[in-house]
Amino acid sequence: MLDRDRILESFRRALDRLEGDWDGASSARRITPRSVAVRAHAIFCTDLVPGEKRPSLTTFCMFVAGKSALPEVVDLLETASIRPATHARLDRKRLHAVFHEAVRRLEARILRGQAKPLQIARRAYEIYTRDAHHGPQKPSRHTFQRLIYGKNADPEILTLIETALTKPKKD
Repeated sequence: MLDRDRILESFRRALDRLEGDWDGASSARRITPRSVAVRAHAIFCTDLVPGEKRPSLTTFCMFVAGKSALPEVVDLLETASIRPATHARLDRKRLHAVFHEAVRRLEARILRGQAKPLQIARRAYEIYTRDAHHGPQKPSRHTFQRLIYGKNADPEILTLIETALTKPKKD
């Protein structure tokens, strides 16, 4: 079991060092909860006595956010105005509509066999972000790529793309 007082002291020292290293005027770098956790972990590990077990970096990252967060650490971060980034919320109905629009716009290339799923996702991203309907947070291109690749891909969008790409080609 880790000593809670040592953990808190590591986070205090990490915040002091990060704020000292960062001069907000000349750097656009943003201090994140994770960067504080990484620094606190390094500080904690340098203070270990020989034979003492080294905690994982993941453990320290869990102290800053989520259900395993330590309230004292969260308070330290909030006092320093360090908060996790908010993620853009996707409007599912609109999302599916922009993928339909992207397929429609790329139809000629699809029929010639020149379009790839990634191109459809990029076009859908352009359509989705063109308007100001996404609110204060804009989704990333990577978010749209994850909708068609990987274990969290959207089945409806995958079906749409698969159907579009397997249409018989016109000769």
